[in-house]
Amino acid sequence: MSSLDLYLASTSPRRCELLTIAGLRFQLCAPGAEYLAGAGHEHASELGDPRALAQARARRKGLGATVLSPDIPILAVDTVVDLDGLELGKPRDREQAAAMLQQLAGRRHLVHTAHFVWLPASGHRVTQLASAEVACAEPDPAALQHYLDSQQWRGKAGSYGVQDDEQAFFRVVSGSFDTVVGLHIAAVRELLQTVRASS
Repeated sequence: MSSLDLYLASTSPRRCELLTIAGLRFQLCAPGAEYLAGAGHEHASELGDPRALAQARARRKGLGATVLSPDIPILAVDTVVDLDGLELGKPRDREQAAAMLQQLAGRRHLVHTAHFVWLPASGHRVTQLASAEVACAEPDPAALQHYLDSQQWRGKAGSYGVQDDEQAFFRVVSGSFDTVVGLHIAAVRELLQTVRASS
């Protein structure tokens, strides 16, 4: 019996924290390439259905992961911000972050987190997409500048983290809070159970 529940193919400290809080035993592993060669990079806002983009990236991360044991499930995850059917990627710099936050201000948008779990030993693969709706208030200029100064927007889809303590203008309207943070624990538990049952 392995002491691990899963390998996490991710470099996200937020996903590590969510798994730790949930009591799941995991080990980090290097994820596969997130984007197809020449197709984009972490700061790109790719064209296409944001749901499908998230699922494709999660799958590539998981299938390309490097692990020690084929008998332990691999979890890979990807989160996208969906504004009216268009993806908002991760900001390159403060200027782009400010522009994205202005796009979101006073509006509602969706956040999709795709989960991909597979067991190399059996080849069994399962996926689940979790979505949530987020509302963004109209931050006053001082609040917006304060958040930009905090640097907490760096490396985050849509230029924000709903959990960030330096902002108070984003709130989850429907769906799970952890989906917006970047990993839905209920989905992970369900997928792990499905993979184990098939092995």
